[in-house]
Amino acid sequence: MNYNVFDPFLARETWHTSHPNDERAFYRCLREVVEHQDFSPDGMGQYMRDSKGVKSGDYDHPFALHIRDLVGKAWAVREYLATD
Repeated sequence: MNYNVFDPFLARETWHTSHPNDERAFYRCLREVVEHQDFSPDGMGQYMRDSKGVKSGDYDHPFALHIRDLVGKAWAVREYLATD
């Protein structure tokens, strides 16, 4: 799966702030890939960590918590769509 669809979101200066505009940008990107069979929220999270220089297991990094929250949101959307 190519997660570069999230690059415009990750390029936003405020992507990690949970501002409503950033939330909308995230969901616009997610909409493009969430229904692909090979989409994985965990893979998306790893792509984001790699893109932002967050090392695996580095839970103290300022972006780690926000990325974890985005992964949770992606799982929620994916599971919701699967029950449709």
